[in-house]
Amino acid sequence: MTKEPSFQLLPAERNDIPRLAQINIAACLPDIAFSLYFPTRQEFEQGIIDALKLQLGDPTWLHIKAVDKATGAIGGWASWNTLTDEQIRERDAKIANGSDFPPGLSGHVARETDKLLGQHNGKQRYMRCKALFIDPSFQKQGIGKALIEYGNGVADREHLPLFLQATPFGFPLYVKGGFEMVDELDIDLRDWAPGGKGNDRGMDIIGFDL
Repeated sequence: MTKEPSFQLLPAERNDIPRLAQINIAACLPDIAFSLYFPTRQEFEQGIIDALKLQLGDPTWLHIKAVDKATGAIGGWASWNTLTDEQIRERDAKIANGSDFPPGLSGHVARETDKLLGQHNGKQRYMRCKALFIDPSFQKQGIGKALIEYGNGVADREHLPLFLQATPFGFPLYVKGGFEMVDELDIDLRDWAPGGKGNDRGMDIIGFDL
């Protein structure tokens, strides 16, 4: 008999943004790459909040939260973005012009990732899982698996390929969820770390085969 999950998946709302940002930071702290995106934790949190304020309510974005049935606490969340044809053209123009990407590691990763997505999917529409974060205190409860299955189901119904970018920390979870690696983006974090010397970890682009 299948055990009933202790959480339910619901659409995220704007008043959830502070909690979503907290979960994002808590889940990312073990990964040195994220510490290089913003100089301080406060700037990291504000960057997440600003991004979520722009995304929530945008019809090209989908945000789903996992809510504990007993307490009502949010234990994790994920987001997906489906580019319109116009946005795909804008993506290609940005790559060609080398403009409109933020400075630093985050801009470099965004630019190189968009290049790879263009190479693998051309001008066709696609979904992309942009975030999936579980609060450490809610891990090992099946939340990550449930969020992946939710996104996969949306992509299947829309008949769209689904891509995501994973660091080595998240890669095993996505493989279990049916994703396959289609390309790899290697980044030497020593090129971006203050002082120029630090641990480097590669980042992978993995795609879902429909």
